[in-house]
Amino acid sequence: MSAQRPAGPRWEVLGESSDPIPGDPEEVAGLGRQLRRTADAIDKEAREIKALASVENWRSKAATEFRKSAEGAGDKLRKAFKRYDEAATALGTAVADGVCSKEYASELHRAQQMADKALTDAESAHGDLTSAQRSLDGQPDNPPDDDPDSRKFKHHKEQASAALSSAKDALDAAKGVRDAAAKAAADAIHDVIEHDGLKDGWKDKFKNWVHENAGWLTEISKWAGRIALWAGVAALALGWIPVIGQAIAAVANVIALAASVVALATDLVLALGGEGSWKAVFLDAVGVATFGIGRAAMSGAKGAAAGSKALARSSLFKNAVSSGMKTNKAWKLANRGAQGALRGRSAAKALASAPKGPLPSWSNVKEGFSPTSMYRDTVDGVKSVKNAFSGQAWREGVKSVAPPRSAGTLDPDLARAAADLKGISPAALKMPAVASSVSNFTAQTNVWAGATATGVVAGAEGAYGSVTSLYDKVTG
Repeated sequence: MSAQRPAGPRWEVLGESSDPIPGDPEEVAGLGRQLRRTADAIDKEAREIKALASVENWRSKAATEFRKSAEGAGDKLRKAFKRYDEAATALGTAVADGVCSKEYASELHRAQQMADKALTDAESAHGDLTSAQRSLDGQPDNPPDDDPDSRKFKHHKEQASAALSSAKDALDAAKGVRDAAAKAAADAIHDVIEHDGLKDGWKDKFKNWVHENAGWLTEISKWAGRIALWAGVAALALGWIPVIGQAIAAVANVIALAASVVALATDLVLALGGEGSWKAVFLDAVGVATFGIGRAAMSGAKGAAAGSKALARSSLFKNAVSSGMKTNKAWKLANRGAQGALRGRSAAKALASAPKGPLPSWSNVKEGFSPTSMYRDTVDGVKSVKNAFSGQAWREGVKSVAPPRSAGTLDPDLARAAADLKGISPAALKMPAVASSVSNFTAQTNVWAGATATGVVAGAEGAYGSVTSLYDKVTG
């Protein structure tokens, strides 16, 4: 412990209400020694880990994992050592007497010594000042200017006042030494804390948050994946129920997409936080993507079907007219050869929007991923529920059901579109343009089937690990 500091009232002579430079330099040095011991212990631990990791004849999976962990741990230990080492150096581990130092403990001690001397000088000067003033007060009133005693006492008073002023300046200098040393130590410690790589940045805080909340995030991801899977399956299976099935399928499709997005978001957060796998993120992304691509292919297939019939009607009419047939008869022939085809502006629009190749067009893709489109489809599906209570609607719904012809027409809407193509006559199907358009329809349905199958597989793997389990059984 340092010597007892001067009592607070003594400092009033310097205009201070208490000790202007408080603190115990020995306690500061004691803290520095404690930090130094910690730094030495960390340094020793880091060297031992490095030595263990460098053993060349230790070769195994455990050794590899240990070396990976040791590399990260060693780096953190070195950074921690730097923090404690810098703090110990800044505070100091011993109190040097009577010398300038870069360590706070010694500079605090020097500042206190300066302040104590300033206090002693101030008390002496104050005593001289009081004595001089008392002597002057004892002189006769209005003494002559050349009175030797008066001149002597005034000179003593001036000297005492100057000494007291010098003592105050010395105290200010002591404060400056203390403040400069404190700032230097604080800046050194702050700098190493800010730049040693141990301070938690936003990434560390994010990872800590994910780690603390991984339990419920994992549950959300799990159930969102399962909901997406079964909602997608339900949309496909229930769509075959006349009238009401379309409404249920529309709502189930939206639920499947929303759940897929939730699963993707939570799995992405878990993966970024180091608590999840990027495999799960990939599967979720596949699920979301295939859902949209499936919708795009559905839109493309319907457009190709409508365009094929409109093209067949138009081509049959042009061929008939070019062969010399009158206009009315040519239209009748065209209508028989493309039954149910759109006419007029609707036909022109169908021809313009029909995909020109086997893959969905860009407009189809935008339609497939459009939230507005999905909302509209959902609203239309919900509105159609009221038709479920109409006998006429049920009769028409049952009548419109068409059996699937291929994997690409397992969706009831695509099956109906494929059945409607039967209205195109063989003569029209022989025309290259019509045949190409019908082929585009088939290609679009195949894209839908592939996207749907991929989405189901990805969803089953993501929600239950079904594919991995099956693989393990087969290969095990």
